[in-house]
Amino acid sequence: MDEIDLDSNELCLIDSGIQSMKNVPLRSHLQVVNLHSNYITKIENLSHLRLLKHLDLSSNHIVHIENLDGLISLRTLNLSCNLISRVEGLSNLRSLVKVNFSYNQIEDLTGFKDLAGPEFKLSTLDLHGNKLASSSHVIQCLGLCDNLRELVLTQDGSANPLCHKPGYQREIISALQQLQYLDGVDRSGRLAVASEVLADIPGLDDFMDYLLSSSETPEKDKPERDTPRIAQALQMFRLRQMKSSESQSSVPGTDTESSPSSNKQKKEKQTAHSDHSNRLEKLEEQISNLLGAKRIEEKESTSMAGVGSSSTTINTEPQLHKYKQEARRDMDKTDESEGESESRPQIIKKSKKSRIPGYRKMTAASRARKEASSVKGQDVESGNQTLGEDQRMRNDIQSTYVQIMQELEQERERRWKAEQAAKRLATCIQEMHSKTKEERDMKETAVEAITKLKQALSTEREAKLRLLDDTEKLKEQLQKALHDLSLAKETEEVQKKSLRLMEEMAAKNEREKLEQQTHQHKKVQNAQMHAAALGREVELMRNNVETQKGQIQQLQALLVNREQEHREDLQKRYTLDSKELQEVIHTEVKRIEKEHNQELKVQQAKVDELSKRYSELEDEFRMALQIEANRFKELQVAFETISEDNASNKQALLVAHQKDEQSSAMLSELSALVKEQKGRIAELSKAKLEQSIEHRDRIQTLEAHVEEARKRMVQLELLKKENSKLAAEVQAQESVIAGLRAERKLWGQELAKQGSSLSQDRGRLEAQIETAKSELVMVRKQLEKETDALKIKTKILEDQTETIRKLKEGLVERDEEIKKTRQESLKIQQSLEDQLAEERGANQESQENLERLRERKQELKQQVTELEKELEESRKAHTILNNKWKEKSNLIGQLELQVREMKDNWEAKDKKLTSERDKALAAANIAIERLRTADDAFRNQLDQKVQAFQEEIARLEQEKNMEIEQANQRVLTVEEEMRELLQENQASKRAMEEKIKRLTHVLGDLQSDLF
Repeated sequence: MDEIDLDSNELCLIDSGIQSMKNVPLRSHLQVVNLHSNYITKIENLSHLRLLKHLDLSSNHIVHIENLDGLISLRTLNLSCNLISRVEGLSNLRSLVKVNFSYNQIEDLTGFKDLAGPEFKLSTLDLHGNKLASSSHVIQCLGLCDNLRELVLTQDGSANPLCHKPGYQREIISALQQLQYLDGVDRSGRLAVASEVLADIPGLDDFMDYLLSSSETPEKDKPERDTPRIAQALQMFRLRQMKSSESQSSVPGTDTESSPSSNKQKKEKQTAHSDHSNRLEKLEEQISNLLGAKRIEEKESTSMAGVGSSSTTINTEPQLHKYKQEARRDMDKTDESEGESESRPQIIKKSKKSRIPGYRKMTAASRARKEASSVKGQDVESGNQTLGEDQRMRNDIQSTYVQIMQELEQERERRWKAEQAAKRLATCIQEMHSKTKEERDMKETAVEAITKLKQALSTEREAKLRLLDDTEKLKEQLQKALHDLSLAKETEEVQKKSLRLMEEMAAKNEREKLEQQTHQHKKVQNAQMHAAALGREVELMRNNVETQKGQIQQLQALLVNREQEHREDLQKRYTLDSKELQEVIHTEVKRIEKEHNQELKVQQAKVDELSKRYSELEDEFRMALQIEANRFKELQVAFETISEDNASNKQALLVAHQKDEQSSAMLSELSALVKEQKGRIAELSKAKLEQSIEHRDRIQTLEAHVEEARKRMVQLELLKKENSKLAAEVQAQESVIAGLRAERKLWGQELAKQGSSLSQDRGRLEAQIETAKSELVMVRKQLEKETDALKIKTKILEDQTETIRKLKEGLVERDEEIKKTRQESLKIQQSLEDQLAEERGANQESQENLERLRERKQELKQQVTELEKELEESRKAHTILNNKWKEKSNLIGQLELQVREMKDNWEAKDKKLTSERDKALAAANIAIERLRTADDAFRNQLDQKVQAFQEEIARLEQEKNMEIEQANQRVLTVEEEMRELLQENQASKRAMEEKIKRLTHVLGDLQSDLF
């Protein structure tokens, strides 16, 4: 992109890696844009190119035809080798002449309906290699394109589905009357002549004046000349032709392609031979006309003469008969020469006019008539003298005529030799073109191989980045696992401490529970008494409420009756606004108020009675509380006895504490085991760190290899630049050849139309292209094998990562188990703490009660007998507690067994982990060694391939330079020889003209002498 000439009218960015046309510097003065073989997916940024004539976007990834409305001057559009499925967006391209949509996925041609009318100039359309299945659809879409002359639906083996139907060509040609050529064949079944519009070829705008006049130059006769250089070139060409025939035997498809060009050459030879024969026949006709004119003059002279002249006529008639026989004999000779020339190879060329001017016949005849009219008055004696002189002159004319015919035959032979020399020159030039095309193909193959190497490098880079990401993720997971292990250890220590505290708190809780149970029993009894009193009050209140509800219902019934009566009275009596009714209402209101006041007094009396009953209930409740206080004193005495029993229980608690100490010793042993496991985990982490360090070293080596590959890519880019320079040199050579073609105008139409013979070598070039393609396929297969090796390497790395993942999953499962145990211990701890808080509150209340009970100790001595019964109950409870302690001791024993089992399981798992770690390390070492060996082999292969490519490129450059030099030398020698041929041809032409002038002068003198 940095080397673009922004001032030129052309922009060529072939295979430049362009992904978007927005990044391309498209100036408004551009006339030619070539973006072949890129990664463009969308047509854009073209609306300002009003002067653009030629657009090439072939071999891209374009899906839709769009954004072409601003290209008013566009003449050629090439969108071949893309992903287009529908033709659209061509309605504003009125100057469009040639369109190439080959090798796409086109199924719909409705976009060509917009090109209907004579104002659109579309003449050639290439659609081979698509998915057109219906000939009726093609006819419907292209029927209105008035200027369409050439349509291609199948070419070089690539066709459309409709081409497999029999008779599709007949159907399309009969429907599209404007078509001249379909699939390279005209309406009569002949192959189409390559008649491409020169203005539609990019880069020929400046040379139109030179190219258009080449077909208008007249042909010139070419005399025979010795051409040793041309003969040497022909020998070299024959040797190369033998080699190319051997190469073509491997590719049979090229014979069918070269056959049309050979047919064309044969036709051209036939036309050339017919031109020569026509020219010779015209010369013979002119000579016979001259002889006929002389014969007419003699007849006129004899008719004007006397009796003596009759004898002379008798003598002249056999002479004229001799002249006729000689002319016929000369004609027979020409026929034989024509037969000989027909046996030679024939080439199609246009008919040529004879070089002898036609006006000379008329002048000779007119002179003869004038002389005949002037001789009418002469004597018979002068007639006899003239007859003798006529015989002499006729003999001279006969000899000159024979010489002219011999010269004509020599000229024919010289011309045939010159034509063959021109053919040899054409074949040499075709070989030069074929070699240049082969070199271009080799360069393209090298570029394709370079792109494939780039893709392989990019895939390796992506794999490297993935490996780096995996290693970083593994490191993070290792750090998380270590952190989780440390947290688990801390939580284990905290849980041990909490277990000890919980055991202590459990003992305290059991004590407090007993006290709390007694206290709660008392509270329950008090609450039951209170509830009984409240129940009585509630029953009384319910009875009152029921009586009041009955009264309310009675009142409602009275109100309803009175309302009905009132309504009846209202209907019978006065209106609402009357005074009488208001007085009645007033009296009724007073009466109702009195009744209401009476009812209020009654209800107040009832409330007073209820309040009295409530006060009585309160007195009864107070008496019940005093009774409960007395019972509490009795319970206090029982508590003292229970405290004595608690002393005995404390001794049992000491025994339990000893058992707790034993369990703590077991826990210390477990902590030692945990420390050992920590050490082993540290060793595992160290091993993983070592593996990560080895991975880093490996990554560094891979980065070094990538840098080397980048350097090689830089070298390849330099080679590309050299290739571009060589292409520029080839273009310069082509410009020189174009100059030579301009000089060939002087050679005549035979050399000017040698372009038809260039199609012969096209087949050979295509055969070489196919061989190059086969070599490319081999190189691709080798690259695929190398990619398979890389995939195997990546699979090995993935297997290693899977083993590491499995180890991580084991660690995660262990972490989950630790978390579950931690959560369970936390739940137990919380429940125990809640119980402790409740028991502490109960303990405080019991202490307060103890202080009260001590004060009333003396008052409760009388209730000892009752408390003895309660002592028996407390002893039963004590036995229950002892049973509970036994159950707890059994649980502790089970816990010890579980701890031992956990220890054994832990040791077994630790052994398994160590063995798996050792196996993983061994497998990792083996995989690393394999990777190293594979990497070394891959490096060696890459180096060998790069060296081979460089050597091949250098060899090709040398061969190309040698061939270019040889071609230049050959061209110079051929130019010199052709110039000499032209000079000799001009000299021979002048000599012939002088001879004809002399002949005409001699004939005129003869006629003048005769008369």
